[in-house]
Amino acid sequence: MVKSNSVKNKGETKMKIGILFYSKTGHTLEAATAIAEGIKNKGVEVDLINVNNFEISTLKNYDRIIVGSPCWAGVVSKDGVASPMKKALKKIPTDMFKGKTGGVFSVYALSGAKNTINTLSKILKNKGCKAVIVGPIAKAGTPLSITKGSSVSKEDLKLYKKFGKTFIQ
Repeated sequence: MVKSNSVKNKGETKMKIGILFYSKTGHTLEAATAIAEGIKNKGVEVDLINVNNFEISTLKNYDRIIVGSPCWAGVVSKDGVASPMKKALKKIPTDMFKGKTGGVFSVYALSGAKNTINTLSKILKNKGCKAVIVGPIAKAGTPLSITKGSSVSKEDLKLYKKFGKTFIQ
């Protein structure tokens, strides 16, 4: 987990954001890191949480949650969410995010990321989020993740960073 070094003033409660992500080739991690930078620039504490290594109970510690998944067969499957992310989200209790604001983002190689975003949004609402803010999608990598392929572009990383800044407002 990557944590920010934000400081709390005496008597002040700082907002804390969790970014739950899955990344096979590193592209979704690039996007998650850019979002985290945007959040940190606003002085808010943020943790990057890899679905391969997290405790579900820790999610209750966050005021808001952002979920990011690469698009896997988004056109064919109609949901496009990577299976490790789907498995992790299924384990989360229905009311875990009750009343919280959520956010979603995706990275894709070919197409279908809108389906990924829509599916993630529905899942967060089903887990109790009162609102879900849709973040950017960006093209990176290669179909089927045969090779790492191209990284997220600098322009798209700026969009992810901007999303992080605006997500906390």
